[in-house]
Amino acid sequence: MSGTDREPRPVHPELRGRIPLRAASYAVITRPAAEAVGLEVLLQLRSGTPFMDGWWACGAAGHVEDAGSASAALHREVREELGVDVVRATPLTTVHRGCLVGTIEQRADFFFHVTEVSGEPRLAEPDKAAELRWYPLAELPERVVPHERLVLDALATASSGGSAVPAVLELGFEQHLTLVAAIGANRAIGVEGGMPWHLPEDLRHFKEVTTGGVMVMGRRTWDSIGRALPGRRTVVVTSDLTWSAPGAEVAHSLPEALLVAGDREVFVVGGGEIYAQTIEVASALEITHVEASPQAEVFFPPIDPDVWVEVRRVPREGMTFVRYERRNRGEV
Repeated sequence: MSGTDREPRPVHPELRGRIPLRAASYAVITRPAAEAVGLEVLLQLRSGTPFMDGWWACGAAGHVEDAGSASAALHREVREELGVDVVRATPLTTVHRGCLVGTIEQRADFFFHVTEVSGEPRLAEPDKAAELRWYPLAELPERVVPHERLVLDALATASSGGSAVPAVLELGFEQHLTLVAAIGANRAIGVEGGMPWHLPEDLRHFKEVTTGGVMVMGRRTWDSIGRALPGRRTVVVTSDLTWSAPGAEVAHSLPEALLVAGDREVFVVGGGEIYAQTIEVASALEITHVEASPQAEVFFPPIDPDVWVEVRRVPREGMTFVRYERRNRGEV
């Protein structure tokens, strides 16, 4: 999406002020399609890296290093990853993106349209990619790294006679997190891999809150539910690179999960470790306060009244549905 002038959401103090900006260069390498109208783009299947393994990405990419230029990084990465030299390239766009969790930094990704190289590209770093393949620009595979797909889709539109690729694309700044949980009076949320209670009314409330949205959850939470819930996208965070399940979109870290979830309200639904990693940057909490204090192994983080203000309360038998929102900067 392009930039907007919306009022910024309340955020945790760590995200305020001057955030480090890290730069990288990307090679969008295309050629005329051999048997069809349009262009083909060279993609590599990420493998053996700490980020987005199993996803297709641009032919080459890497960080701008040693106080060098973006164009120098482009030439270096194409040579190192594909074993060829860039002959002809033009600046395409810059993606400015942020993420709410992980390393506190922003990214400036410089994309170059490479239309000529010195030979036939090959996998020169097979420890970082499993496959190299040309795809029609208008028929990309399903799993393309989201911020790179944003650029490729824009180029496909421009190549087919549509609007030009914007000079700057922004990603991640419209995303906001809402944590959804049922918690006991002692903040209990889990025991023996499941919830310490069965509350049909709370389950109906959970459905009302999350239907039509995107949920992010850990593997244990997925296992406790046992299936994909209808009417919602589900992104599951797991360190198991071989895990998959029908209806689940898999991510191998929380930053990956939020990138996959997209620029929108994202419902974080468990478990305890993921709540702990996200409550400091969440915008809202949808909490079912259960009057019981059961024995438990997993607990919800404390809800600090100096940070969270109650904006809605709906009493029910044995429980209360409460919505909290993060206080604005300077609010008492």
